[in-house]
Amino acid sequence: MRIGLIIVILLTSISAEMLAQDWQTVFSVDSRIGYSTNTYLNPYYGEWGQAENTSFGVFSGVGQSTWFGDQDMVQLTGVGILEPFFSGLDTWKGGLALARYQHQFSRSVSGGIEMGGSYFSSTFSRSMVWVQPTFSWSPTPFSQLKIKAGSNFRSYRDYMVDSVETSIYDRSDLYALEYETWPSFNWQLSTGLYGNFDSFPDIQEGFSSFVAASRIFNKGSKIRFKVGLEQYQNEQTVTTGGGGGGFPPVGGSPSGTTETIKETNRIFRLGIEGSVPISQRLTAFVSAEGLRYNTTATDQNINDVKISGGIRLSLQPESRKEKRKISPEWNSGKEIQQVEISYSGDGRIYLVGDFNNWSRPGKPLVNVKKNRYRAELELDAGSYEYKVLKIEDGEESWIEFSSDTYTVEDGFGGSNALLLVQ
Repeated sequence: MRIGLIIVILLTSISAEMLAQDWQTVFSVDSRIGYSTNTYLNPYYGEWGQAENTSFGVFSGVGQSTWFGDQDMVQLTGVGILEPFFSGLDTWKGGLALARYQHQFSRSVSGGIEMGGSYFSSTFSRSMVWVQPTFSWSPTPFSQLKIKAGSNFRSYRDYMVDSVETSIYDRSDLYALEYETWPSFNWQLSTGLYGNFDSFPDIQEGFSSFVAASRIFNKGSKIRFKVGLEQYQNEQTVTTGGGGGGFPPVGGSPSGTTETIKETNRIFRLGIEGSVPISQRLTAFVSAEGLRYNTTATDQNINDVKISGGIRLSLQPESRKEKRKISPEWNSGKEIQQVEISYSGDGRIYLVGDFNNWSRPGKPLVNVKKNRYRAELELDAGSYEYKVLKIEDGEESWIEFSSDTYTVEDGFGGSNALLLVQ
């Protein structure tokens, strides 16, 4: 918890000193309550505890500061977490910090590096440090492939193994493959595969994966469906007639050796989550998730569930760069929708969105007076997402919207403005 709070404070001071250099800072505070039958499903905890049926709360503060250059991006994130359990378990507390650098090599290719660390504690402590180069390729404006690979250093102290406190230190060389695409601006599809280089290319020895579909509704409401599969294999030494028991990975093995068998453990996961904006800064969210665990060592199946819900408050202090963002002003008639934008930059600007199937350059915005641009559209009733495109010296770029504009995520780290026609 202390680490996360320190990082959030540092982000505040860094941003205050560097606003003139296009730093943007966002703060959010989450408060949620829930119930789970296995602490493996709990946010931030993630340790196997199938016997622990417990209600819980999560209070987290997140600070994120991002700097944008012409082709470079630097992002610093700090998180402080307090997770009390209401059924006898000690409070899980700690924080994490993440630093990310990304360079845009071309319109479709970027690369960089991510590094971070975390520390959490209750009756035991767990710390992690990781570093991984990253590569991203966007074959189309609406799809992206991400590749990550690096090392993760993990340590446990006072961890109970067979009723004995022990310390565990390990290093894992991991990889991640992630892909997302937007078939339309209301649907996002994503998938991911994660594994260890020790078992590559035979990923059956250990991997986790997921497939998810998100639907975005009017005014930014969102629902997400997700299915996942995790698999772990290990050789287990057992006594004659013994039953294995090699999951979770952190733990002991039975004594009295007579034979060695290969044991496969699988976890199937199914989840749904939704969020509804209450205001520009306040969002309500709810989620439900279940898992089914089985192992080849026995015929036993374990089923667990988790439900939770809460409120998120987001704050974005206005910076000097905020003053250079745009706030479209719409005047809707029966058949004609007119928009005006105050813009003092160079180049030509255009409207691009659902109303023209995102064809570029789009609808021109005409300069009607000093720093004032206007366009008219004929639109049927419905919701339309859009962006404002700037073309200067043959180079295209999206103009950012101010915090006063109602926006939804575009799936690529940016935002689309939302227009509702009645």
